[in-house]
Amino acid sequence: MKSLEYLKSISNPTKLRLISLLLNGELCVCELEEITLIKQVNISKNLISLKDVGIVEVRREKQRGFYSLTKDFKSNTNLILHIKDLVNVEEVLINDYKEYLKHEDVKDDNVYVCHAFRNEAK
Repeated sequence: MKSLEYLKSISNPTKLRLISLLLNGELCVCELEEITLIKQVNISKNLISLKDVGIVEVRREKQRGFYSLTKDFKSNTNLILHIKDLVNVEEVLINDYKEYLKHEDVKDDNVYVCHAFRNEAK
C-alpha cells in the first residue's frame, strides 16, 4: 500500500510544501530554504523522511544535494493532480509558488545559484 504511505507523508504541511515545489523540477536544499523560509535543518529532516518513503530522490553534486520526485511517486496521477489543485487554492502553497517563480527568473543557464552557494564562491 504505497499510496497510503504517500498520503501519510503528504499530510504534514512542510512535506506538502516541499513536494508541491518539487513538482516543478529538481531543487537543492538551499533553494527550498530561500523559497519557503523554513530552516535548512527542518527541510533536510523532512526530505530525508520523504526519501525513506520513496517520494523523493537525491542527486549529489559535490557537497550539494539536488532533490526531485521519484518516478514511482509521479506515477500516482490522481495524487499529483490533487497536489496541483491544492497549489491553486492553499495560500501558503500559492505564496511558495510565487517565490519559486522569482527564483526561476534569476537562473543562469538553468542553474540557480542560491545564497549559500554564492557565499561559497566568494
